Amino acid sequence: MLGAGPFYFEGNNIGILLIHGGGGGTCADLKPLAEDLHMKGGYTINIPLLPGYGTTPKDLKKTRIDYWKSAINRELSILIDKCDKVIVGGHSMGGVLTLILAANYNLDGIFTISAPIGVQRFLFHLVPLFKIFVKYHTIDSEQFKKDTNGKWVGYDKIPLNIATKLKKLMREMKKSLSEIKCPALIFQGKLDSEIKSNSIDYIYDNIASKKKRKIWLENNDHPILDSPDHKQIVLELIKFINEFCT
Repeated sequence: MLGAGPFYFEGNNIGILLIHGGGGGTCADLKPLAEDLHMKGGYTINIPLLPGYGTTPKDLKKTRIDYWKSAINRELSILIDKCDKVIVGGHSMGGVLTLILAANYNLDGIFTISAPIGVQRFLFHLVPLFKIFVKYHTIDSEQFKKDTNGKWVGYDKIPLNIATKLKKLMREMKKSLSEIKCPALIFQGKLDSEIKSNSIDYIYDNIASKKKRKIWLENNDHPILDSPDHKQIVLELIKFINEFCT
């Protein structure tokens, strides 16, 4: 899909791997964040396009969790070879993948934005029943594009089995939290109606990191693209990197 990514910004010896979410969007969701971090901090930033995204919903339906992990591990290894310091961050499902990754690598820092320990929507829990009759969930992609001045790039429908994959990832993430020891910054929007409201506290309380910080975003719902708290996220990330990761 045109504009889906991946995106790469060559910068200094501090590398950031950004992982997009799993709700049907693409690297385009994180491009504005990457651009500002690169411009203000000079960082080298890589936003890989996860397998199954930016092509067709049928591709996503067939994509397995280990495909995402393999792709992220490969991109992280490349960044480790290029940069002296490496930080990983992600939005939503990308935040879950970030936390799983941090339990297996000696990273210089991590951050998550709207990473869930559970999902609020009631229908999410009925997905195993719905999958028998319905294979895809429709997304109002035209409204997303309108709300973001055409910046949003993604599918107009996503396979319901994404919910099953996300549940597996969240279970793995919870088991991984006690293994995370690197500096961590956890963001969550006070208006986020998509994820369980105690996600930020659960993650913060269960990671073993001695240097950690959690920040509630006053105006943010779940989407990251065109977030009303965008400037705060950028400033807090640069502050975090300067204090704890360099």
